[in-house]
Amino acid sequence: MNNFNKYIKINKASWNERTKIHVKSSFYNNKDFKKHINSLNSIELNQLNNIQNKKLLHLQCHFGQDSISLAKLGAKVTAVDFSNIAIKNAKKLANELNINVTFIEKNILSLNLNEEFDVIFSSYGVLGWLPDLKKWGYTISKHLKKGGQFILTEFHPFIALLDEKQYDYFYKQQPDLEKEYGSYTDGGKNILIEDCWWNHSLTDIFVSLESNGLKLQSFCEFDYSPYLLEGMIERSPGKFVLKKRKKQKLPYVFTLQATKK
Repeated sequence: MNNFNKYIKINKASWNERTKIHVKSSFYNNKDFKKHINSLNSIELNQLNNIQNKKLLHLQCHFGQDSISLAKLGAKVTAVDFSNIAIKNAKKLANELNINVTFIEKNILSLNLNEEFDVIFSSYGVLGWLPDLKKWGYTISKHLKKGGQFILTEFHPFIALLDEKQYDYFYKQQPDLEKEYGSYTDGGKNILIEDCWWNHSLTDIFVSLESNGLKLQSFCEFDYSPYLLEGMIERSPGKFVLKKRKKQKLPYVFTLQATKK
């Protein structure tokens, strides 16, 4: 893990800068969120059946919109992110809305909370920042009750293959190092951000969970993104696809549910 520490530091700095941009962006629209207190899409809401009064651990929670939304649905939420700026803003947002969420600043690959949860949840753009999915699977298993459920909603690794940067599909230990101005949201276009990125295949994801004692219960793929990202157009209300590939049915997002044996 020591070999990855420098990359994790780079990514933490990246997400500190991104958070400063995101909290002010129309993409996250904090003003509207404060009115409705829901940032969850139908894709993940359909996976989150009956979380009322359940202990839920939210991994890689960013600045807390989804965590607060989960608490609003009745879950007892603990949320973790390695960005101190994100956690600071998450606590501020939860306090402003008077919603109880326990936010923790920690790299999830070294997380040790000494408690178990009924549900663990993570979503959208989370896996590529992790250099080691074996430790990711271990973290999930360690914090999940026997019979507990892990729920993941994530962008499909196939879509990265269509990027002009020509990413690999299969994992390699050396990350893709990138520098860009701004983030995937509006704003901050004069801020240079450096990232380290690892692509993980579906096999890597499945094996990392199964080797840590989780049994896959369901896996679904979706032919759209619920978010309008660069190079996309709206094919139908709330469903976005790549403009250059609009006639193709491609996998943009997947969901999985796994249970601890």
